Amino acid sequence: MKKLQINWLLWIQGLLFVAAAVLVFNAVMNIDAIWLGIRTFFSVISPVIMAAVMAYMLSRPCHWVENLIKKTNQPLVKKRARGLSILTVYLSVIGIVYLLLRLIFPILVSNIMDFIDFVPYLYIRIENFVTGLEWDALDDMFNIQEAIETFFADFDAQTVIGPLTQGLGAVTNLAISTAFWLFDFVLALIISIYMLLYKDTIFLAIGRVANLAMKNANLQTLKYYIKQADDLFYKFIGAQFLDSCIMGGLSIILLLLLNVRFAVFLGIFLGVANMIPKFGSIIASVVVIALTFVTGEVQQGILTAVLLTALQQFDGNVIGPIIMGDALKINPILVFISLLIGAHYFGVLGMFLSIPVVSLIKIIFINIIEAKENSQSHVEQVINKMWKVRYQANETEKPES
Repeated sequence: MKKLQINWLLWIQGLLFVAAAVLVFNAVMNIDAIWLGIRTFFSVISPVIMAAVMAYMLSRPCHWVENLIKKTNQPLVKKRARGLSILTVYLSVIGIVYLLLRLIFPILVSNIMDFIDFVPYLYIRIENFVTGLEWDALDDMFNIQEAIETFFADFDAQTVIGPLTQGLGAVTNLAISTAFWLFDFVLALIISIYMLLYKDTIFLAIGRVANLAMKNANLQTLKYYIKQADDLFYKFIGAQFLDSCIMGGLSIILLLLLNVRFAVFLGIFLGVANMIPKFGSIIASVVVIALTFVTGEVQQGILTAVLLTALQQFDGNVIGPIIMGDALKINPILVFISLLIGAHYFGVLGMFLSIPVVSLIKIIFINIIEAKENSQSHVEQVINKMWKVRYQANETEKPES
């Protein structure tokens, strides 16, 4: 009698496939619970994520100060260079924030309160302005005048102020949320200090794990793109923040000189909106110009429009290129597409980060194309570039004979 042969490998593969199918089915059927668990997990580790962002943003200033401290001739100071650099940078940031809040915050709060008080008058001014326009050319086709009158008859000032007054009932919840946020922020601040103190140990542990999981050539390629991403994101975020501070400051000065109402509030609004590449400052300028027309005279609105447009041109052609350079110079069509995709899937954060992400993708595609043209693999192309950069760096560091 012939012995029955069992293909155990086939059975194991079949069982693994069935188990995977069951897991996928259960995941799909319980997708809401899974997403709730994921959101809860990220909510719990949010201080760690916030700390990692803080440590990343302040790592280069700390490194720069640390190198300065190490140049001193005091062994005791040099031994504690990292801790002293972190202390110096954090105290400097806290001091700058305190001074800004001390100088600007009271004026900003006053502007916001005045703006809230001005909302009913603003509504009346807009109504009078719109209903006073001549719509004869289009009124016969679309009945615009009738539609406007119906809109303002059904939509009074109380409708605008209603949500604001209802929001006062949520002050307690806001205070509780703010208290929790402050606790997370302080915790993140402490964790970020430890991350900067022990960053060498953290990177060493990550590198050892990566060495076990990847081949050396692939690991070198990954390190190359991480370095490229770090340079792109750090340069973009730092340059965009500096540009926004400059634009916000210049906008406040300009609006104050023009005696525009709510000048500080609107100037800060322009500066914050400038963090969104390309279109943020344009949209914010349109809003500010429209408010200037409503809250002031026509001549003041026209002058504000002209000078804000000139300031934007100065920023785009002089300030921006000086700060940013050509590191993130990409096609305007790609900029527009990336902004649309980023805004749709990730909101304001997606719009903010879309430019450096597209720049990194462009670098990857260029390397792939060059590798094909040189009859090399992608990994070989990247490693050759890495060696070329190191060789050029060594050549520049050679002492003169």
